[in-house]
Order: sequence, then structure tokens, then C-alpha cells
Amino acid sequence: MPETAPSARAVASFWDGSPLGPIELASMASFLRSGHRMTVFSYAPLPDLPEGVSWRNAQDILPADRITRYARNGSAALHANLFRYQLLKKTDFLWVDLDVVAIRPLAFTSKHVFAWQGPEIVNNAVLGLPEGSPALDFLASFTAQSTGVPPHVTGLRRLKYRLRDLLSGGLGIARWPWGSLGPNGLTHALRMSGEIAHALPEQSFYPVAVDDYARFADPGALRDEDLPAGAMAVHLWNNRLRRYLLDRYDGMPPKGSYLHGVLHG
Repeated sequence: MPETAPSARAVASFWDGSPLGPIELASMASFLRSGHRMTVFSYAPLPDLPEGVSWRNAQDILPADRITRYARNGSAALHANLFRYQLLKKTDFLWVDLDVVAIRPLAFTSKHVFAWQGPEIVNNAVLGLPEGSPALDFLASFTAQSTGVPPHVTGLRRLKYRLRDLLSGGLGIARWPWGSLGPNGLTHALRMSGEIAHALPEQSFYPVAVDDYARFADPGALRDEDLPAGAMAVHLWNNRLRRYLLDRYDGMPPKGSYLHGVLHG
């Protein structure tokens, strides 16, 4: 019998409970249009979820009485990182951040789903790892109570963090640098296990580089036809893009911008 084409994976994400914004809603709509079943986990019901998106209690995946946040800026991205690795350990979902817009179905024969963000780092905005993955086992071993030296730091920085760990009696994970369990931690774990060999090309999910985020907001700076043929999704780099929109466009994407098309397409 001929081999059948892989079907679109069921995808899931996490939300920390604040009202969903237009980018998050557009992200969900794009996955639904591309034929994905989508589930969003949170610790409280989300009344504004679009029709067709399922809700599940985040306690089922990562029991917690509070959101784990970075001490430096209060970001819930740390909790989202802890959550996504537990999600991949316990379910068959493909993880997607809610600032990822699907261009076409994300369908793969491999359970390893991740892509280079640049020459040296893999991003975790779209992530799948198989059962038994050494990288996943390593990343899922971290908890909100973890202390010590961030695993990815090397050289003089590692000595600095080792000293801080000793002086503090245990440097808590909330005081680790940004990305320690995000792209930096993921890349480190994949390199250790050799699973880095499965990384997809940068154009797969990150065809617009992080430093080029303004192309999403500036009218005429990016069109659908400008994206490479191999692009399956686009990561909007929402943290940077949101600040840029506030500074330049009073928070609203102008007509003629790629983002305007995403939100109103």
C-alpha cells in the first residue's frame, strides 16, 4: 500500500489567565484553518476562547498554586517553559506558542519537531519531542523549586553563577537568565543528546528573524509572497512587536502591514 501523508498534529498551548489579545486569537484561528485540533490550558476557564478551541485545566499537566515568574521582570514565560516540557511528557500534543501563526498544516512523520532560530540556537515556540527523548527528560526534570547553576552557561559566566549559587544558598530558577529553560536550555539539551540533528531549517517556523520583528508592523515591509517556500508557520516575536507597536503606532497595526492582514484576514 502507498504511504499515506502525515496528518496535522493536535496542538496545544498555555495561557496565564489574562484576557486573550488579538494576536493570540489570530494564532488560534490560523491553526483551526490549517486543520489542527487545538487545546489551550490555563488554571482558570477562558471565556473568550474561539469556537473550536478546547480548554483544559493546567492542573492536569503541572499542578501549581501560583504562576512561576522571572524575578527580574515578572514574566510568566518561565512557567510556560516548565509547563510545555511536562505537556510533552504527558501527552501527544505538539506545543505552539500563541504568537505563532500557521501558514499550512504542521504535519510531520518525525516526533522531533523544532527548528533553528538562527545559526546557533533552536527555538521552542513550536516543539515536539518523542517519548523517551533524553533532551525532554532533562528539561522536564526542572521544577519551580529548582536551584543551582543554569545548565547552558559556560566559561566565566558559569563561574559567576556558581559563585552566586553558593552565596545565595541555592540560586532559584526564577533568578536564572532569560531563556535558561527556553531556547538556550533546549539547544543545550538537544546538543547533549544528539537530537539537535533533527532540527528543521530556520525558514520552517522563523522565516522572519527576531531582530527583524518590525517587518510585521511596518506597512509594505512584508508580504505573504516574501516568505520562503518552506515556511510552515511564522513566529511574530510578540514581546518585541507589542512594544514596537506601542512606540510607533499607538498599539494598533497599521493598514498595509503584515500583522494587520493576519488580524483581519
